[in-house]
Amino acid sequence: MKKIALISTGGTIAMQADNSGLAVPTAGAKDLIESLSDIRKEFIVDDFDFINIPSAHMTIEDLIGLRKLVIDVSKKGYDGIVITHGTDTMEETAYFLDLTTDLDIPIILTGSQRNLSAISSDVAINIIDSIRVAADEMAAKMGVLIVFASEIIPAREATKTHRTRLDTFKSLEFGHIGTIDNKRVLWFRMPIIRETYGLGNIENIVVDIIPSYLGADSRNIRNSIKDSVDGIVLQALGAGHIPKAMLDGIKEAISGSIPLVLTSRPIKGRFFTNTYGFEGSEKHLRSLGVIFGEDLPPQKVRIKLMVLLSLGYDYDRIKYEFEKNYYVN
Repeated sequence: MKKIALISTGGTIAMQADNSGLAVPTAGAKDLIESLSDIRKEFIVDDFDFINIPSAHMTIEDLIGLRKLVIDVSKKGYDGIVITHGTDTMEETAYFLDLTTDLDIPIILTGSQRNLSAISSDVAINIIDSIRVAADEMAAKMGVLIVFASEIIPAREATKTHRTRLDTFKSLEFGHIGTIDNKRVLWFRMPIIRETYGLGNIENIVVDIIPSYLGADSRNIRNSIKDSVDGIVLQALGAGHIPKAMLDGIKEAISGSIPLVLTSRPIKGRFFTNTYGFEGSEKHLRSLGVIFGEDLPPQKVRIKLMVLLSLGYDYDRIKYEFEKNYYVN
């Protein structure tokens, strides 16, 4: 039988209602495994507890520790690893592991929208589906994956799209790459873009996300500069446009050698490059030295920028790593 390691980090999937009726963290990896039914007749599943917290409380230090545990567990003869995680920050954890690990076994993240005490809880089915994917020989070729509502989604593409629905995780532009159906793992495509960098000293790297909106100015950017951040993720409007009042702050950040990477408020599509000519347009921002993060959402641009900075990459290398799949630099 295939051997699967299940690592628990907390989240809704590890919560039950207490006497007040409110869900709180209670279950560890062993409890989650014991809640499963026939799946343990098909696979050996061992428990590893990491932490038991809401995923909104996850920190960079937690990600470093989880990465270390994943690497250590991968050396113990397991065929795959399943990580149970809260849904709030699951996509960031999954993408962090995708960027910083290069293992020859699958790494699967899953969670639940309904806790163990809830009617029609999705805890068991998501774990069972994840174990099946972790045991599948094709999964290791796909990078780190999120399995949710019987769909398989690459970490780079996965986004939480609904606050409460069970099928919240989606790849909005490209669709899921596989599914679990009738105890079978079925694959539809392979992700084209896969990047692995390893990890440097990331503990003290600070990267802020700054949104743009009607009437936005340079105050938030200047506060970040004042705080000596290592990088800024700038969330633009539309296909790469910024309010004019933010431009002075952007210029100050760039002149201070702070890498500034652009993402956008709309969650689908890519940037224009030579369509508009006004100040704050995509062409103008590019001429100033703003790096284009292209299709990644701000939370993932931040994770990638932190990883690249941890490795000591300079501006030119950071620009290349963000733009290499879309532009000739």
